[in-house]
Amino acid sequence: MTINIAYSCNEFYVPQTGISMISVFENNKDIDEINIFFISKDVSEDGIQVLKDICETYGRNLLLVPFESIAYDLNITSTGRHIETVYAKIFFSRIEGLNKILYLDSDTIVVGDLTELWNTDLSDFCMGMVETPSDRSRSVLNINPLNQFFNDGVVLVNVEYCRDFGLIEKANKLIEDYSGNPPVLSEGILNAICQDSILSLKPQFNLMSGFLEYAMSNVKYLSSKLSYSVEEIQFACSNPVVIHYLSAFYNRPWFVNCTHPYKQKYLYYKSISIWKDTELLYKPIPLKLRIIKKLISVFGIKFVDKMSYQTHTFKKMSYRKL
Repeated sequence: MTINIAYSCNEFYVPQTGISMISVFENNKDIDEINIFFISKDVSEDGIQVLKDICETYGRNLLLVPFESIAYDLNITSTGRHIETVYAKIFFSRIEGLNKILYLDSDTIVVGDLTELWNTDLSDFCMGMVETPSDRSRSVLNINPLNQFFNDGVVLVNVEYCRDFGLIEKANKLIEDYSGNPPVLSEGILNAICQDSILSLKPQFNLMSGFLEYAMSNVKYLSSKLSYSVEEIQFACSNPVVIHYLSAFYNRPWFVNCTHPYKQKYLYYKSISIWKDTELLYKPIPLKLRIIKKLISVFGIKFVDKMSYQTHTFKKMSYRKL
């Protein structure tokens, strides 16, 4: 079996990407062939060589794809704290000969076998993603309230279907409609355009920080917001396949003050990498998140979530689609 995996980043995220790749290789040694498509932007030759060396160590393949070679007509005006490579997953259909690919954010690690995820039947879908309770931009993007909202940090892409679907053309048009600054960047674009062509994946294939926080606070409430049962969520939290270290609540494991329940998983793969002696950085958790965590501990996540939604709705009233 051959699996195609894509990462996209700049120089800053090369260590995280390399550590994520190591976790993939360590836990999927029985897969015959793994091809890593590295979508690069402003990555040095040394950075690329490090990733090549990792692949060669495990007998895997690295295919370099410059971001500009596939996203040459992307016209964005703002990406916030992100970089434009977050949009790479929209343009996979421009990679010649590619029919299916698994996209992983650099802030993920794989701690299990990817076979089940890769073998997911996407015949009638553009892509498969895991649902997220963070769906504040749903109405701004005109997404059907009956549809779930999905996180695009882990995306199983039916590239051939996306070609026929005209994903690139539709995405560029919607980006233009929002004057180059769509809500939630690529995630908003994919949810809006593909809202009727996204397969909901099991939550263990993208265990986000919010799942862990919600599950510890009020798992029944989280289940009520998503199509997953309480048992599915609890199983995912205890038996993840892909851990996604979003910054909310816990900070990220390359920061010394990270409190993520699975921090040690990341540190293990760091310890067997070229970055094993690199010191962890320090980044304070933003005041807003610290306040939210305190409110959750006092009032519960259901109350805080409702309050947050009302605040977002009030702010959204001033938003104008240009």
